Amino acid sequence: MDICNETPFVDGLAIGMGPDRQACLSVLVKATFALPKPGEETPAPAGEQWPIVAADEYFKGDITGSVEYEADAVPFKPRADVVLIGKAHAPGGRPVKALDAMLRVGRLRKVIRVFGDRKWIFPTRLVMVPVISEPEPFTEMPLVYERAFGGFDRKAAKWCAHNYIGKGFLGKKSKESVDGKPLPNLEDPHRLIQSWDDEPMPVGFGFYSKNTQPRAAFAGTQKGLEAPHEYFGLAADFKHDFFNGAYPDLQVSGYLNGDEEVEMVNLTPDGPHRFRLPGVRPVITLHTYVDAPEPAFAGDADMPERATQATALDAVLDTLVFSPEEGVFCQVWRARRSLRDIETDIENIARIEIKSIPVRQ
Repeated sequence: MDICNETPFVDGLAIGMGPDRQACLSVLVKATFALPKPGEETPAPAGEQWPIVAADEYFKGDITGSVEYEADAVPFKPRADVVLIGKAHAPGGRPVKALDAMLRVGRLRKVIRVFGDRKWIFPTRLVMVPVISEPEPFTEMPLVYERAFGGFDRKAAKWCAHNYIGKGFLGKKSKESVDGKPLPNLEDPHRLIQSWDDEPMPVGFGFYSKNTQPRAAFAGTQKGLEAPHEYFGLAADFKHDFFNGAYPDLQVSGYLNGDEEVEMVNLTPDGPHRFRLPGVRPVITLHTYVDAPEPAFAGDADMPERATQATALDAVLDTLVFSPEEGVFCQVWRARRSLRDIETDIENIARIEIKSIPVRQ
């Protein structure tokens, strides 16, 4: 199989279970663009294209920390993921105690209230219910799930199922166990923590761990593993929602078009950004053999070229990742081809052609 890629972008393949629970081959095209500077509106391809990521990558190097970039090589995503990897930045680099960081892509909009470091305190010995300390000033704040609500209360042997690496979770509410305990830096501005009884959902712009709920439930149950998929060993009740790695309210039904307007506030050190996605999409054509191969004989170098037929594959934009700290963003397009017999059907593919055209053509 040859891949003829006429674009400046990176390509890759993934084999797995498609939405019909049958085997499929997915063709991936990953395009990396330079993040336009304030006032610029047209993104240009980045000089260095990000590679297809085969396995999850972590900030700390292992699963004890937040996922920095999730694997691209999955066969199918039922929705589009919108992800931002980076930091919140105080306007003009002047220290603040709190700010709102906002990301908008088309009609999708998410705001996170970012606080400086805080903790629970008891102002006097007579006070039995803690209050929140004044936030410490900051100029930038990492947007990682370690700073969102959650955590593990070792003394109480309890943890937050939605984010076990966060902070602010209280497994046991007593003056001794709560006094001085840190609160999250990242909160939903519509559901701010008001008392030590509050247990909000964690919030973030980054990839949401496979080990936390509600995502972990999509992997299936132990009962489902009793009848795993023939080829891939996935549970019988596995749901493809598991492959969507963005925070739940940053997933887009119906995928992205590729020319949406983007707006970022307090997510870059050089001020607000507003621009439009580049508006290109890949055209992927699969060429398959239409006849059986002729028997090969020693010294037969003049075998006639086998006839092929072309099939256009529908590519969808299902992953959009912004990395303002590196000055880039990337888009991943994915197209699928069902496989009745993996080995035979793969051998029957002569080549894959990849071109690109404007979205609105």
